[in-house]
Amino acid sequence: MTYQASADVIVVGAGTAGCLFAWRMAERGYDVLVLEKKRLSELGRAIEIFHMVQDQFDLFDIPHPEPPELIHTETINYSFSPDLSVKMPVRGTFYVMNMPAFMQRMQGYAKAAGVTFMELTSVEDVLIEGGRLVGVSGTHEGEPFEARGKLVVDTSGLAGAVRTRLPNDFGVENQPVPAEKCLYVCLELRDSIPEGFPTGSNGYMFHKAFWNKGYGDDVVLGIGQPISFEYAWEKHREWREEYFGDPGRVVSRRQGAIPFTRTPYSLVGNGFMLVGDSANQNKPFSGEGVTSGFVAVMIAVDVADRALKAGDVSRASLWDYNARYQHDQGAKFAASQAQLPTVAELPRKDVDFLFHKGVIFSSEDFEELNANYEIVFSTGKLIKVGLTLLWGVITGQFSFSSLKKFLKASQQAGEAKALYMQYPESPAGFEEWVAKAKAIWGE
Repeated sequence: MTYQASADVIVVGAGTAGCLFAWRMAERGYDVLVLEKKRLSELGRAIEIFHMVQDQFDLFDIPHPEPPELIHTETINYSFSPDLSVKMPVRGTFYVMNMPAFMQRMQGYAKAAGVTFMELTSVEDVLIEGGRLVGVSGTHEGEPFEARGKLVVDTSGLAGAVRTRLPNDFGVENQPVPAEKCLYVCLELRDSIPEGFPTGSNGYMFHKAFWNKGYGDDVVLGIGQPISFEYAWEKHREWREEYFGDPGRVVSRRQGAIPFTRTPYSLVGNGFMLVGDSANQNKPFSGEGVTSGFVAVMIAVDVADRALKAGDVSRASLWDYNARYQHDQGAKFAASQAQLPTVAELPRKDVDFLFHKGVIFSSEDFEELNANYEIVFSTGKLIKVGLTLLWGVITGQFSFSSLKKFLKASQQAGEAKALYMQYPESPAGFEEWVAKAKAIWGE
């Protein structure tokens, strides 16, 4: 027998984005069913420790964390040049938190609002009727199940459990995120650290690594790298040994993969919405996806509510989610995706020069990036940056090849942002827009 379930809204994935979406939709009076392939109590363990900017809780109307979920509060993060001679303060209050505890709290809010959760439920196929997504099927605790709803929302993370099973003619890209377009995050928790080593929060941008305070006197040594977990752990070791040797004692290791690629061109289809990591909505400059996913959730909830009340969950009716997201956060992230890979791969000597001269790598720029997801360059600032880089080339402190790459990437970033801010307000003109976007991304 196939277990049958139904609800107004089916949410696939009980992560942070899925819980917030389900919670807010239930508050608006909808019957919401969340399907999760793992046990709820297991979620968040892969990474365990994460951070959120303090004012984001007020922005999304989520109560602030308390111990033991709240591990500690930081008000400053230091960013180091490769030669360690520049220690750049980046100010801003953020919470260091326990991810499993935060996720269980979010689940609790959703349940209190009336959301139903089905654990150990694996989505293996989609139900399409008349060109509309009407539900999903798979196994629940090893037995066949089928869940139907007016709207299906994929918040299943990197796997894209629903998106990757949509038919080719559905209007939403269904290719899985390839391994080479993922960021592999590796964390090592260490204790018994001798005196003289870093304290607080510290970033090493050239290595894409960080040394942060963990639980009590413990520290977290983390890195984010492409290619594979094996490659990331090797780079983790190289970075740690170069700067710190082998301090203290390894308590545990954590790892997780996240998408590091552009957002799909469309996030909606007939009866379908895509939100969070499953939509590649991570911040390109840090990989963090909780709060950027929440930004998308709030737009998606507003659009879904309006569509359901109108009794029309067609692609056209849900399209406003596409436009509102791409015009703002999507445009900023597109610019970062176009420029950051070039900046991240600059030679060590060139990165040192940028830190020493405060070009891009300055306290002001880092703080603006964290707060607004982009760095806005005035005409005066652009002229100053250009003259500084030119002087670096003339004096041999900055390579001419890096200057060319930087200028080209900056141009592409500007073109990408401008195009995404012109995202069509309706499905009409979408194909023409996609053609332009593919040209920018070199697809």
